[in-house]
Amino acid sequence: MTLVIALKCTNGIVMASDGQATVFSTGGPVRQRIKKIFKLAENILFGASGSVGAIQRVRDIFRQYATAISQEGLYYENTVRIRREIFELMKGELDRHQAFHGRREGAPLADILVCVCELPQGKFRIWHITADCSEEFLDEVGYGCSGIGDTFAHTLLRNYYSEDLDIDAGKVIAYRVIKDAIDVGAFGLGEPIDIWVMRLKREKEGKYVVRTHQLSSEEIMALRETYVSWKNAERELLFKKILRNRKSK
Repeated sequence: MTLVIALKCTNGIVMASDGQATVFSTGGPVRQRIKKIFKLAENILFGASGSVGAIQRVRDIFRQYATAISQEGLYYENTVRIRREIFELMKGELDRHQAFHGRREGAPLADILVCVCELPQGKFRIWHITADCSEEFLDEVGYGCSGIGDTFAHTLLRNYYSEDLDIDAGKVIAYRVIKDAIDVGAFGLGEPIDIWVMRLKREKEGKYVVRTHQLSSEEIMALRETYVSWKNAERELLFKKILRNRKSK
């Protein structure tokens, strides 16, 4: 199982996920650490939830179009071709599952989040393709979630997300959303937490340059310390408010 989130910030995009997958063996489901976010180009990040095999095949489809997306963005022609290929893949999985099991429920599918910085405008896009191949662009919403625990993630992001967030604040919020989802016990989620940053910089000539990197273990540990301080500050503020209310009565 998986939780992947993407946050649009004023100067870039933050994408984060948990680090655990559930793979199925003859003896039953097995926990396994797995990478869930992939850099397909300097301005393209791919993440998905669902069946590991389906995610791998969808990722291969996006890799075929990575150069076109990187250079041209998420224009209509590109998105139509990609979605058509994903639809054929998902339909094939549904048909195969039904032929073998007698039902479509439980077929190995994928729910996809793709983050793109369209150049030369420097415009950030979040593209969500669901398991039934419907789609939505989340540019105006500002964030997207995929996988088990997505309702929990939406609840937290609704409280903490702001269109004025910069990347530094976005990283802390992304860490908290994934960490809290893991700690609350959403089935199948686990550490390590993986966070990627797509940062937009403007050069002296006025051109935009994109730099994308995966946070190191040291950077993740620093976010963990900030997260703990944030939680402690919330508790302290709450207890102080409760005491003030008691004294005022």
